[in-house]
Amino acid sequence: MLSLYEDDIGTERISRIKKTLSAFPYLLRHHIRPKCLDCNTTDVPKECLLRIQLPPFEVIETRHEGDKTNGGIIDPDSFEGQPRFCSVNKRTLPWSLLSDKALVKCAKAMNRPLWCCDRIAKEVVSIPYSETFTSRERLTLIGQADKLSNAIGECERIHQTTVPLNYARHALRSLTLWLATLPFALVKDVGLLTGPVAGISAWLLFGIYQIGHSIEDPFEKTLRLSILCNAIRRDVLGETECRSSAFALDDLKVEATAAPSAPVAHFQ
Repeated sequence: MLSLYEDDIGTERISRIKKTLSAFPYLLRHHIRPKCLDCNTTDVPKECLLRIQLPPFEVIETRHEGDKTNGGIIDPDSFEGQPRFCSVNKRTLPWSLLSDKALVKCAKAMNRPLWCCDRIAKEVVSIPYSETFTSRERLTLIGQADKLSNAIGECERIHQTTVPLNYARHALRSLTLWLATLPFALVKDVGLLTGPVAGISAWLLFGIYQIGHSIEDPFEKTLRLSILCNAIRRDVLGETECRSSAFALDDLKVEATAAPSAPVAHFQ
């Protein structure tokens, strides 16, 4: 949609919006998985280092929310801590997608993907009105930025919502009890093969239980987020010239001009 209104929005503003949009999935991944930040800056020049602030507390684990210790009351002071900082390489993704001034502001933000949404919305609001770009187009673009901000909350809920602890413990205890009594039911029919059969059954069922425990949080091990982020960046920035050619209708005009007129049949 940005390319459709390139004359009204401006090439520079479109470039800034696209780069901010490309940085969004990387920053969302860092927000959901803060441990995936590349802070190995041993051989990086000092002028290429960027000091960013990390969240003062870890992501809340909903299984252990302190209901027993505090009677269900959460002390807000327990979430306050000393600010932590980390140095990253400005030449790497996603930091290289942002300008120096925007990078400094983004580094100070605690919720960087939400900062990207606000930045995109601010860019859209600064677009002047014209005959083709009206409030309808402006609201449509702002609505797209609002959908991105909603996606942040959805990812946070998926990350923090786990299988209830009592359910997980009961399932494990039931499975252990069933497997412990399985050999007594098999010994009469399989004899000496009771041990191997029970061992294979335990391996299969405990493997299924462990897989279920792992996919509670798909952002940790299930999804290959780096590949998804790179794919989004390539779609937004990698094929800019190829995609922009679809919005130029000069080739259709040339074909219409060069096409010979159809012969007229004469009937007697």
